Amino acid sequence: MTRAVSAVADVTVFLLLVGAAAGAIVGGVGSQASTATANPAAAQAATLATSTASVEYDLVVPPFEGHEPPDSATRRRRTSHGTVAELLGEAAMSGVTVDGERLSNAGKNFESRVGATTRDRLHSRGHRTAVRVTWSPYPGAPVGSAYHVGDRPPETVDVRAATVTVPSGMENVSEPARDAARTSGYEGVAAVVARSVVDGLFPPAQSRYALRGGYPADVLMRARYERMAELTGTTVAVERDSTTELNRHLTAALAATLRTDMRSRYDSPDDAARAVRTSRVRVTVRTWSP
Repeated sequence: MTRAVSAVADVTVFLLLVGAAAGAIVGGVGSQASTATANPAAAQAATLATSTASVEYDLVVPPFEGHEPPDSATRRRRTSHGTVAELLGEAAMSGVTVDGERLSNAGKNFESRVGATTRDRLHSRGHRTAVRVTWSPYPGAPVGSAYHVGDRPPETVDVRAATVTVPSGMENVSEPARDAARTSGYEGVAAVVARSVVDGLFPPAQSRYALRGGYPADVLMRARYERMAELTGTTVAVERDSTTELNRHLTAALAATLRTDMRSRYDSPDDAARAVRTSRVRVTVRTWSP
């Protein structure tokens, strides 16, 4: 199997396939030559959205008491294939954080290899290029991710930018969030968003399969659940509870955090709901003259 499951699951549930496809390209990216000439970032973004690559990486498996690897190895070689934009999206989702703390380090080598692949694909004569990949369920949320390739452009130069979006692995809950705002206020919006995030990071069926499978999927998924519980201030019993129950505990804990954050950030539940964007990762290309 050449492509692991999306790094939304931290490159852990690698037994299933992801059928992600690059989404709508915005910011001036198009097929017209004049567009690329006027905005070199548009041509670079189009390249990322359409060119494909295979990335070989080492899946780093954390030590876990009672789950010793069969051959004492802590790394597993994997290969992921997709458009470069998809791989960038997966790299960003591999590094999801809660309150600035990473959920897992298992995909760090994957992130590094995707960065190297991206740099190899970006060629723009007479321009410098950087890529910023971001995801959050709404702007400024305490859970999110940010991934960079290349140097940040200086503040003093003229920067051109273009953006392509790819799926995050999270359900699109914009409409349910608006409905929840009308019926249940901030609490309802937070619950909808938290459920989308937790089920995206821990797809119940795939997570159950991983926990019941062999090394290293079981170790990675167990460590992931327990780390998420730690970051959200709750506890889980991975060996006892079903993945549905585990996700329910995590959702409740994350929803409480999001509710508090939304109250401080938005003037009304409707405003909070309108800001919800769970399902897309933004891949922004920026170019400038050296």
